[in-house]
Amino acid sequence: MMGESANWMAVVGVATLATFSAYAEPVAKPAASPLVTVQAYRFTGGSEREDSMWSALYGAKSGKLYIGLCTHAEAAHFFEFDPATEQMRHIADLTEFKGERGQGVRTSGKIHVRMSEDEQGRIYFGDFCEDSGPECVDPSSYRGPHWFRYDPKQQKLEILGQINRQWGLLGFVREPKYQRLYGLGEDGHLYYFDERKKTTTDLGRVDDWDICRTIIADDEGNIYGSFPIGRIWKYDPKQDRIFDLRATRLPLDPRATPRTMSNPLIDRKVYWRVIEWDPVDRAAYGVVVGDSMLFKFDPYKGPEGQITPLVRMCAERYLHADPGLIPVSTLALTISDKHRIYYAPVISVAFDYSGVSWDVADERAFTARLTGEKVPPESALVVYDLGTGKRRELGIMRTPDGRKVFGLGGACTGQKDKKIYFVGALEERDPARVANKIDSRWPYSMGLVSYTPTADELEEKAQ
Repeated sequence: MMGESANWMAVVGVATLATFSAYAEPVAKPAASPLVTVQAYRFTGGSEREDSMWSALYGAKSGKLYIGLCTHAEAAHFFEFDPATEQMRHIADLTEFKGERGQGVRTSGKIHVRMSEDEQGRIYFGDFCEDSGPECVDPSSYRGPHWFRYDPKQQKLEILGQINRQWGLLGFVREPKYQRLYGLGEDGHLYYFDERKKTTTDLGRVDDWDICRTIIADDEGNIYGSFPIGRIWKYDPKQDRIFDLRATRLPLDPRATPRTMSNPLIDRKVYWRVIEWDPVDRAAYGVVVGDSMLFKFDPYKGPEGQITPLVRMCAERYLHADPGLIPVSTLALTISDKHRIYYAPVISVAFDYSGVSWDVADERAFTARLTGEKVPPESALVVYDLGTGKRRELGIMRTPDGRKVFGLGGACTGQKDKKIYFVGALEERDPARVANKIDSRWPYSMGLVSYTPTADELEEKAQ
């Protein structure tokens, strides 16, 4: 115990001194940010009232994209987008597909996970209820989440099995070596589905607070997730055991962590928000929730792996401000074929679509002080080159017709066209198409946007 405590103190000290910039008060007003144009595509064929999206964007080997949109009060919708033809196709309404509509039960309102693909090009995911359905409907009426598989060649969606009786998935990954689907449930348990045996196993609880949103598999079949405070768990299939890594901790800046009983230290600011496995480096790259610190996790270095903090990926205006006021990080991160990380932070306020900021700090007052007015949580585009260590904010996203791009909930790289794709809330000017309003003020609908990388995008203002 003494050795572990000393190790942890040393890690915190080194990370704080070597990585975190000196404290500075927020400036009165940031310099005007440049704009970057992104192409925009509408979702068609669903309810067109889908109001959120979390993680569920995947770029398949075929070049097509697979997307899950959420509707808190009703149904999750599953889409396919073909960049070659720019055609959006609605595959399924999960509430209807599962026979929940009209039954007076809580429904499958979310696909809340990054999808995965097998060697035959079939797409896998799991669903989620959370609070889908009227409050008068008994939450226990939900019939449970399931493992799904979609075969694009046959255009067939099927249920592989039930995960549990109540608790849907927040994290998901398919692991090819053992041919398993792993899911992190909202009950804090890790589940897996054996594709050969067609069985689901509950591996037990890995977290008992606010569950992390993304999990990863390394290339040896081990599974990793994060939990408070700055911790990492590992499932080793060879031993069939779950371990909490003792000395390997995330780089947490103490100035960015909560310190009140109403928003305690064990809240979601103190684990990773999004993480992605990089087969080139045989390591994972992730972003800490609280201050958007990008880090490298090398699971093969040392007895328990090694964490290396790299750079904050927050919007430019926050780089020299109090890190406690950096908006909560997003799930919109992807690694491109050029070994660059693209990330979409918001420039103001922790983003939750039509929800309100849950942070104790009055972020709207802080944003108004920076800008001189109330502004919506628009998305910036930040790129980081893993080879050179250069970082740059490319600009605030705008569609070709000038619409604002609000918060984004997921990202991927097109495997054929190599474009960077995001899904989230776009400014909606057509009253008939409005899905909801951010902060009861800014109307939006859900959209897919794409950015085409350029060779010289890191040459100016490189850091």
